[in-house]
Amino acid sequence: MFMNPVHCLPASFCACALLSGTAVSTQAETAYSTPCGYIQTDLHAKTTGYLGLGVHPEALMRHTLEESNITVSGNKITITDPDVNFNDLMNADSAYILELIFGDEAMALPLNRDAWKKPAPSWTGNQVTVDDKITADLVKNTKPVSYVLRKARTLNDVLGADNTFSLKSGTSGTADSVYISTSPTIQIAVYHSAADNKWMRRGSRDDMGLLPVFNHEPLKIVRKAGNDVQAFVIGEVVQKHQKLLLSQEGTLLHTGLAVPQTLHSTFLHTALPDPAGDVVYVPLTAGGPLEPCYYDSSSSQWKNRNTGENVSSTMVEGILNVLSGTRLPACTTVQTTTLSNPQ
Repeated sequence: MFMNPVHCLPASFCACALLSGTAVSTQAETAYSTPCGYIQTDLHAKTTGYLGLGVHPEALMRHTLEESNITVSGNKITITDPDVNFNDLMNADSAYILELIFGDEAMALPLNRDAWKKPAPSWTGNQVTVDDKITADLVKNTKPVSYVLRKARTLNDVLGADNTFSLKSGTSGTADSVYISTSPTIQIAVYHSAADNKWMRRGSRDDMGLLPVFNHEPLKIVRKAGNDVQAFVIGEVVQKHQKLLLSQEGTLLHTGLAVPQTLHSTFLHTALPDPAGDVVYVPLTAGGPLEPCYYDSSSSQWKNRNTGENVSSTMVEGILNVLSGTRLPACTTVQTTTLSNPQ
């Protein structure tokens, strides 16, 4: 997986559109600090891969916040923006991402996750409310200085209603499986139906292509027989450090890293609840499985738990599965390297 610039592409592509494999095959650069970028992911046949969304949907609104604009009551955080009518800006049938900015750190929070089947908007007038204990505890002590509001992509936006990247289509037993998060703790398997030409779930006729996909929750894709394919996601490059919620014992995350960097340079060993005891599963080889790693404080190295090999210099391209035991839920920050200028 790598990111390339799209400063040379039409402006319409920068609005988080998708790109076919042939449209970008001439690009070879790895990462750029442009307003837009794209991430290319190889999805190999007969393997499990992860499609992370390290580039973001375009922003609908960006605004600074005063302390008086933020209130916390129990587990609920309410953002009040007197200059915005959220009813005019947002649709009850869509999901959104509220990104809270804490200086050089950003935390992304899903809004209206179940809009595709049971809309329950968490906004009205000039207020947006988020119900999350971890975030509420954080905001009580540290107020965000601004916010960014984005409309969440759907599965159709990412993979195409007509299966843009030619994953294996078929029945629930023969097609490739795509695991998508429906909550911070639950993933369900969907497939592209050849007969109905839509994304479906076994035992249901619902159009699962309407499910929202959030940047910090990568898609797990289990490939069957067929050809290797490349998937592309286009969006805004965000260079803030990513503040991530670890919401269960095993939390599969996409860090939103702007560029690939080493396991050591993510500074996870300074941020996890128990860096020596916690296990972080990362893909140590391109297209390979997630392997367990831990931080050995005596040698100041990240090591492969299975082999003892020093993997501190292994390039991490965004996908992490954090196994942190009973101390969760918790919050951790992954540092992101500043991008170089476009070339």
